[in-house]
Formats: sequence, C-alpha cells, structure tokens
Amino acid sequence: MDDNPVIETSISTRVLTPADVKAYRSVRLRALHERPPAFGSLPETEPDLAETAVRLAESMDRCFFGAFQVKRLIGIIRLSRYEAINEKHRAYLAGLYVLPEFRKRGCGRVLVSQALHRATMTAGVRRVNLTVVTQQKNAIRLYQSFGFRIYGTEHETFIKDGKYYDEYLMTLELNANPL
Repeated sequence: MDDNPVIETSISTRVLTPADVKAYRSVRLRALHERPPAFGSLPETEPDLAETAVRLAESMDRCFFGAFQVKRLIGIIRLSRYEAINEKHRAYLAGLYVLPEFRKRGCGRVLVSQALHRATMTAGVRRVNLTVVTQQKNAIRLYQSFGFRIYGTEHETFIKDGKYYDEYLMTLELNANPL
C-alpha cells in the first residue's frame, strides 16, 4: 500500500475570494459540526455571509486556500500572520478541513503545502505555528510529515458534551530572512 496518496487529476487548489463565500461557509459549518471538536468556534457563533466575505478577502496578513473537485469546494485552510508588529515573524495555520468523502486523497497535503509555500514567500516570516486536537492522529501525522514538531500541550482546551479535549501546540521553523 502506498503511504503517499496521489491527488486525483480533477482536484485543483487556489486562494479563495469573497466570491467563494457561500461554498466556504457551507464547508466551514460542516467542519464545525464534526466531533470531536477540532475547531475553536461553534457553528452558532460563525459570522454571517457578509462578514465571512470580508474575512475571505486576501490581505498581506491572511489568506484562505481551497481545494476543489471540478467546481465543488472540498477542502479549506487559512494562513494568517500574527498581528502585533513584534510578532510579524510568525504565521499560523488554522481551519484545515477536507470533506470526509475526499479524505486520504492528498487534499489536506496540498492545502498545507500551498499555505506553507505562501508563508515561505512572505517577507520576514520565520515560523509557522498551529494547534491540533490530540485525538486528530491523521492531522498530526500530516503536520509532522512537513516537519512540524510538538512543543507543548494545552490541556482542556475545548469541552463538548461534558468531555474535555487537549490540543498540541506545533511549530515549523522556516528559512526566512528577518524583517
């Protein structure tokens, strides 16, 4: 069995725009409904379409990537740079999600790869951080395959139906020039 899944030729990726708002919000809400909680947000606290469209607008400090099968959005990830001027050397990945029926086909790998490529091309970014629920074994293996390492555990980060979930703090050092 091949450990490196191959992306189907019908799957493409690109930076999302406000025009993708309905598809993005649909995938995002589906992600938030899955268990165990892998996201810090709750479905009922997600912004409306107008605010989501504003968030999807690409900026120097944030962009969203999407994986598509033909024209259907099947996976998402966000790359954001820390806001404080003294933290601009760091970025973080968040919100990686691939629809269940498209998992184990390399979509997540391509999304992470695109986000990391963008981070390496962003002047001054030297490190990319992320958090992942400790039970998300496949996601942890994916991140580790890119060189992310666990540097800590935040205990009882989330609670869902009376059960607490811990998160690993992960980091990847990039070869970037200082600001």
